[in-house]
Amino acid sequence: MKLTLQVDGALHPLTLTEEGVTIGRGDQATIRIQANAVSRVHARIYLQDGRPYVMDMKSLNGTSLNGTTLTEPSPLHLGDKVLLGEAMVVWVPEGGVPLPVTGLNLTLAPKAVASRIALEDRAFDASGSILVPHASLEAMLAQASGQHPAGEAVTLFQRLASMAGTLLRAAGLTELLDSVMGLVTTQIPCQRGFILLADAGGELVPELIWEEHPGQHLAPISRTIARTAMKDRVAILTTDARLDPRFSAGESIKLHGITSALCAPLIVEDQALGVIYLETSLNKGGFKREDEHLLSAMANFAAVGIQREREARFRQRLERYHSPAVVDQILKSSQNKEAPMLQAQRCQISVLFADISGFTRMSEGMEPLVLAGILNRTFEAMTDQIFNRGGTLDKYIGDAIMAFFGAPNPDADHARHAVEAAVAMQETLYALNAMRPEGYPELKMRIGINSGVAFAGDIGCEKRMDYTVMGSTVNLASRLESSVARPGQIVVGPSTAELVGEDRLRQLGAFSLKGIEQEVRPFEVLWTHDGPTAVH
Repeated sequence: MKLTLQVDGALHPLTLTEEGVTIGRGDQATIRIQANAVSRVHARIYLQDGRPYVMDMKSLNGTSLNGTTLTEPSPLHLGDKVLLGEAMVVWVPEGGVPLPVTGLNLTLAPKAVASRIALEDRAFDASGSILVPHASLEAMLAQASGQHPAGEAVTLFQRLASMAGTLLRAAGLTELLDSVMGLVTTQIPCQRGFILLADAGGELVPELIWEEHPGQHLAPISRTIARTAMKDRVAILTTDARLDPRFSAGESIKLHGITSALCAPLIVEDQALGVIYLETSLNKGGFKREDEHLLSAMANFAAVGIQREREARFRQRLERYHSPAVVDQILKSSQNKEAPMLQAQRCQISVLFADISGFTRMSEGMEPLVLAGILNRTFEAMTDQIFNRGGTLDKYIGDAIMAFFGAPNPDADHARHAVEAAVAMQETLYALNAMRPEGYPELKMRIGINSGVAFAGDIGCEKRMDYTVMGSTVNLASRLESSVARPGQIVVGPSTAELVGEDRLRQLGAFSLKGIEQEVRPFEVLWTHDGPTAVH
């Protein structure tokens, strides 16, 4: 069956089959549409019993037919209007003239546009605009119920409920920001929209930029408005920026015809994450108080979603290094601090290095999968012993493990916990050897531990950041493992011995170690595979 679909203003003549066509913004879609609130594969139009049908493909923002939300496949007739999020699809007569598009043509500006968007400072005066103090979502909804007619309040609740569901389904921060902007610009007509998030230094950075007509408006946006909204926790509505005395120094406003700005802060509890910033011109009618109320409520939802995604990413990073119990403790304590939990700092720690002796030589004749299996089984068991005592896994280095105790959470007993973990690791390795399959090599491990002051924090670059420790305390622990400890032995530095006491320790001779200026007289931890943990 031949028909012509008008998709977001463009005509698509096609031959419809039972397999049909899909419409979305992803590469998998038959007809691609660059609209912000359209899912990757949003809807499908296909032939059934000789008639066209349309169905929603479990999209985030839903599909409606002539104003009715689709919950199941429905017949499509000539002239019917299908709304995908905010993008219009119409079955038009073959060879006909495109119908006028009533919806907004929402095209997400590429991320690269962020570098072309500048923020400028402008003169500020509190008069001339509407400033509304930030209120919690509960307070806004209560106000809506008390001050607005019942129908308007219900409509607001429905909009926010739809937004909440969409944000909960978002996979990752990028998709969440896309969804936020799509929902905002669908409900509040505007020419440009921005989501600006505060960086580590508190400066606002454009994370997402939306333009009704990409590239048409390159004027700077007001850093003054954005900063004020976030710092003072107010929603700002400028009804006519050209006449607003706060922006008398902003000649770009007059040149580019921007007459109305609307900005709402992204607030979660006591944290200010950034702002949602919208601009429009006089021929759009400017923004209204209803727009301010709606944007403030949507910003509340968006802030919760952004914070949830940040915490999820933070938890994923922490779980690479810590046990679940320690992760929960770090997240709980970080809620009461303004600074990031993993910022660089000096701290008292104990560092542990463990190496499987002779493994390189043993592995030369092994199959790669067999080698990986042995290492994985061994590392998993060793890491459990570290986590069980509150330790932090720094990294795996070939057939070696580096861990530390006392950071990021302070631990007054870091030395004792490190030594207990080392003894448990040796005991566990002995048990693994006893149960090893026939033909597997017997593994032995050297362990070195040292205690003292070290630098702990996130080290790396923007693309890759790791939480690690550095300093002379770390270097000595590494040398004790590689140059002093023998297979099956645990060697600790003098500082560690002093902290745990010399019971069940045996002092060794003096050693001159590479990179260590003075001679070191370390101690050996006395342990047996059938005895209790050496240090209590």
